[in-house]
Amino acid sequence: MEPTLINEFGVVRTLEDDDEIDDSSSDSEEEEKSTFSSNFTFDEDDNALNSKWNDIHKYTRRKPSTLEEKIALIRAEKRQKRFQKEEEETEENIVEKSAEVNEVNAEELDEDDVEATEDLAISSDENEEPSDIVKVKKKKKKRKSMFESDKVIDIDSEILGEEIKYDKGMTFQQMNLSRPLQKAITSMNFLHPTPIQAATIPVALMGRDIYGCAATGTGKTAAFMLPVLERLLFKPKDKPVTRVLVVLPTRELAVQVYQVSRQLAQFTKIEIVLSAGGLELKTQEVALRRLPDIIIATPGRLLDHLENTPTFSLHNIEILILDEADRILDEYFAEQMKEIIKQCSYSRQTMLFSATLNDEVKDLAASALKKPVKIFINSNTEVAINLYQEFIRIRPNRESEREAVLAALLSRTFQDHVMVFVQTKKQVHRLYILLSLMGIKAAELHGNLNQPERLESLRKFKEEEVDVLVATDVASRGLDIPGVKTVINFTLPCTLQHYIHRVGRTARAGKSGRSVSMVGEKERKLLKEIVKQAKNPVKHRLVPADVIAKYQEKVTSLEEDLSRVMREEREDKEMKSIEKNVKRAEKFVSGKNENESKRSWFQTPAEKRKEKIALRLGNPKSKKKKGGDIPSTEDRISVELQKAAQFQARQAKRSQKPQRTRAISEDEPKHKKRRMQRNFDKELGDTSRTTLKGFRYEATHHEKMEKMKKMKLKKKPNKKFKSKTRYRRKK
Repeated sequence: MEPTLINEFGVVRTLEDDDEIDDSSSDSEEEEKSTFSSNFTFDEDDNALNSKWNDIHKYTRRKPSTLEEKIALIRAEKRQKRFQKEEEETEENIVEKSAEVNEVNAEELDEDDVEATEDLAISSDENEEPSDIVKVKKKKKKRKSMFESDKVIDIDSEILGEEIKYDKGMTFQQMNLSRPLQKAITSMNFLHPTPIQAATIPVALMGRDIYGCAATGTGKTAAFMLPVLERLLFKPKDKPVTRVLVVLPTRELAVQVYQVSRQLAQFTKIEIVLSAGGLELKTQEVALRRLPDIIIATPGRLLDHLENTPTFSLHNIEILILDEADRILDEYFAEQMKEIIKQCSYSRQTMLFSATLNDEVKDLAASALKKPVKIFINSNTEVAINLYQEFIRIRPNRESEREAVLAALLSRTFQDHVMVFVQTKKQVHRLYILLSLMGIKAAELHGNLNQPERLESLRKFKEEEVDVLVATDVASRGLDIPGVKTVINFTLPCTLQHYIHRVGRTARAGKSGRSVSMVGEKERKLLKEIVKQAKNPVKHRLVPADVIAKYQEKVTSLEEDLSRVMREEREDKEMKSIEKNVKRAEKFVSGKNENESKRSWFQTPAEKRKEKIALRLGNPKSKKKKGGDIPSTEDRISVELQKAAQFQARQAKRSQKPQRTRAISEDEPKHKKRRMQRNFDKELGDTSRTTLKGFRYEATHHEKMEKMKKMKLKKKPNKKFKSKTRYRRKK
């Protein structure tokens, strides 16, 4: 193409050989240099690129707690006291040294002595790497027969349909995905599909029902979201309709799937909405009324919206995805899942993914799927090959040393990217405060926190603002936290399956990791199962006794500060609850809450009560314990048996006890109840509904009696009638 030139009249013409052209490239380069700063650099950080997909702040409006400020204040006070003590000690040392210097000449000091004292000071540092002894526990290898395969999965083929073979060498380009999705995959640095992705995506694009089984960390989210997005790109554009529903068991997992889905759909116009518990309710209602293409939800909040949000239903759902189905049933969502599946369209595509196989998942698959395709990559019954497992033995009489051992490990050996799993929520909170007081950057994650606080803890740990995340089993499944190096089990879980899910937070996507478990006498049975299943030898880590004693002293010295923090936190909670009750009372008096209708539920209170009782009877683990941590299943069963024996003993004792006799006078009727003696102070302070009703009844009854008396007094006797009667009687 020939170059062009604009003349003085604005006419465009082609350049000729005689025309002169001003070379203004140098001026333009100088102008561009002047516009950009010399310190300007392009940000290539992955966190910066992914920050625009972390839009969960629009669902959260609550302020974080002030617990961190209290801990920081206590640590500052202690630091100031320590600094004052050191100043006093240094002043005393200066006075003593000045007296010694006058007696001894400085020239007589040898340089070797000075170096020796410096080395001694360095070796007494608290943060020195430990020389912990690690013993290898060798495992006897069993000989496999020639008929025995590595992975045997026995499933009823009549219920779950046919199993397919997939091409392991398939690439994303061979899957015939659209250009926007290919572009998103490239921007997310996905090079090759994982086995579950290579097997699932082609079958899902055909519209078949799928039952997939793969271990955690194998890319199941992209496996079911890519075919869904591909099908939605060719949807009719007449009117907005919600076509896809993804159901997940936990809120954190729902948030994670929401963020990954938005990244995959970044170059499309597909709308995705999150509906999870603990997040802002009104924002979710507004988003659901717009009828988005995809809803990612937890079962409880989804049913809440179905009952109470108008113009929202699941009748047009074309694709239903149930992720972590075994966890959904573990959390007792069976009745809720039945209700959700019932409200979805009958002619739908259903994809069910599970990390483990059990009878409950088979029942759900049989009721929800139609002629499904089985895709079994592997069952989550083994730990990763590149995971190094260790255990620390806790002696029977030294259970209280667990906190000291944990503090020693976090202070000396594992100092960053550590997840600590604890059995109970109270113990998690205590460990979080204790580690924070010791100067370790930690965060907590458990069910007692509200959802903004839980999301904030996860964010801090992912962005490396804190080094340790102390959590319950809420964080044990499905969460993809990159860079976790170590998993520490403060107590072993109840089953081997829960242990595999916990240690699965590390050694993901081909990286290596380490797990350290504290094992007591009651947990030895589970340890034997772990050693039996392990591919690599399980090692025994020995922490020196003097180190444990040193950190035990630290823990005991911090008990007073710990109790102070917990006391202040309890007082703050009580104040907040009082303020809440006052506001509620003000609303009730002003009559503002008369128009506000209560949110309904798909079950009546009686049905909910029956379901809870049935779950308690069926699973003794669901009962709450008032005591401390119960680390093993055997101990829980023994506690239940002991309770049953105590109840039987009480019943036998009551049956032998003679009944109380009471003297009743002949004049007093038997059905008459004895009146309770009244207490004026208690009645004055009691503002319950029943007492108020009683007072109102007495007042109205008294008024009625007074009126009756007045009416009787006003009535005059009929003289004529009386005289007639007397006359008749005389006759």
